[in-house]
Amino acid sequence: MATSNVQIRDELIAHQIQVLRFTKGFSNRMVSLLNRAEPELRARLGARLERIAALGWDPGPATTKRMIRTSKLIADINRPTFQEINALVRRELVGLSIAETQFIAGVVTDALPVAFDPSLPSVKDLRGIVFARPFEKRILRDWLGTYQLGDRRRMMGEIRQGLVFNETPTQIGRRIFGTRALGGADGVREITRRGSQVLAQTATAAIINGVRSEFYKANRRIIRREQYVATLDSRTTPICQSLDGEIFPVGEGPHPPIHINCRSIRVPVVDGRKLGRRPANRATERQLRGLRGPARRRAVEKLVGPVPATTNYTDFLRSSSAGFQDDVLGPARGRLFRSGGLGLDRFVDNSGKRLTLRQLYQTDPGAFQRANVPAPRLPGAPVPST
Repeated sequence: MATSNVQIRDELIAHQIQVLRFTKGFSNRMVSLLNRAEPELRARLGARLERIAALGWDPGPATTKRMIRTSKLIADINRPTFQEINALVRRELVGLSIAETQFIAGVVTDALPVAFDPSLPSVKDLRGIVFARPFEKRILRDWLGTYQLGDRRRMMGEIRQGLVFNETPTQIGRRIFGTRALGGADGVREITRRGSQVLAQTATAAIINGVRSEFYKANRRIIRREQYVATLDSRTTPICQSLDGEIFPVGEGPHPPIHINCRSIRVPVVDGRKLGRRPANRATERQLRGLRGPARRRAVEKLVGPVPATTNYTDFLRSSSAGFQDDVLGPARGRLFRSGGLGLDRFVDNSGKRLTLRQLYQTDPGAFQRANVPAPRLPGAPVPST
């Protein structure tokens, strides 16, 4: 049976899957707001560029004034959208801080062999974590301001570049919004859409780790140390790899996120010597029955356990159930992971982007045969007859 400290660590690692899903949904809602407003932005900006083209471009003061008015037009059109995005981000992160407080308290309480009444951070503390605590050297307000300002500056940069090269309004529009053939991915505005994922993931990591840090501090009586746990896969940065498994006093040392898109966490190390002796459930009561004094204390310490041994995410996933693996990876990838001989690093490219089943099959068709996974139909291949 796993000790309390191992159980807590594994619960928090497994919880990262839910966190990543929350982050994905969170950023998707931000992108939806951007996309919803884009037709109006495209139409009004296009009309503005047509007028500038008709008047002609030169590096004089008249063109400078037109550029200033164009920048203001973009800001005015975008303002309601970014106000909605800002409200969404604030609402989601406050809700996340409250939910995460309840989660970490439940994980620790349920894992301990004896009854424990945790101290929880106040609502004021939680709001301070969301709004006043910096992550990556900026507080949330500054992150949101940079996100909005960067979008406008990139569009204005492409407009100036297009005018310098005497491009048509249509060509400049492609610079900004991309082409239909590529779904806009070749336009500079795609950077803003990708930025929503960076903002959502980094902010979420900051809030979760901030909440947990406050919980550990509030319960320093039994939690004296924290262990740094990195998600060890092909996208883990060298700094997080080097910190994985390191032990720090509560509140000291590096706290994730320590870089953009950081997925590392710090887990509590409970000191079994500081716990009470009242069993938390019937199973624990049976294990402690008849024990008194030092013998009972040693039994509780053994159930809590020492600092967990380091583990990487691949090992953790391999030790999990097939159902959990399929939930994380998807059924086909789960079978390729279990029976096809593919490690987690094989499911992503060098940039960390997830490979499709077609791409996986092209790199290792034997894995599909070993795992008894049907080969995906490749482009141009005939449809099998029935």
